[in-house]
Amino acid sequence: MRSIRGAIRSGALLLGVSGTVLGPAQARTAPTPIAHRGTGTTRVSARDPEGEIPHGGTEPDLRHLVADLLGVGPDELVPEASLIDDLAADSLDLMELAVVIESTFGITLTRHRMDEVRSYRDLLDTVMESVERGRARELVLTPGLGVKSRLVPPGASEAMLERADALTAYAIQTIREDAMGARPGTHLEVTLPAEASTVDLASVRDALAGLGRRGIAVSVRFDAPVSAAIPV
Repeated sequence: MRSIRGAIRSGALLLGVSGTVLGPAQARTAPTPIAHRGTGTTRVSARDPEGEIPHGGTEPDLRHLVADLLGVGPDELVPEASLIDDLAADSLDLMELAVVIESTFGITLTRHRMDEVRSYRDLLDTVMESVERGRARELVLTPGLGVKSRLVPPGASEAMLERADALTAYAIQTIREDAMGARPGTHLEVTLPAEASTVDLASVRDALAGLGRRGIAVSVRFDAPVSAAIPV
């Protein structure tokens, strides 16, 4: 699907616009660049020198960016704040905001997903999901291993969905998307083979960590090694 940035660029070309269009929010206040931590430099980016986005810094950086672009105070960005009703953002403001977010965090926001954003919480969830999907795609895992997963509904002992796949970034992304469609209180159990490394375990846990915000309990563990059979 086309990103918001692509949609705006296409529209500008059709209209023959070559300059930058400033919307009402940008007219109210120009965005302040985000100061990169510990470098003494200033960049409009949430990435560190290696190109990674610090998980803990995503929300503060997003809050700073949204407050600057919409001309509001950071303390006004409570989770339930409506971007349109409470923060006076119009459709052009939201499109411009999406473009800057895409550029800052190195993600893609589809028009369909942005149409569903109503509150600051919605926006934060959308950005975090996109950041986490990117992390899952970038996973480097030990080749030749498998992974098993179970989704257990709240209060149940039987799984409603089980998978057994090769341990790849695609498999972890599929497991994550399965869990995102489950209701809060569901338990996602992921099991790696005993021969997997601790790096594999930590990588998978990091890729699935954001599911906790959706009320999904996640456990990632090593499978117990098969013991040799004892003759009777």
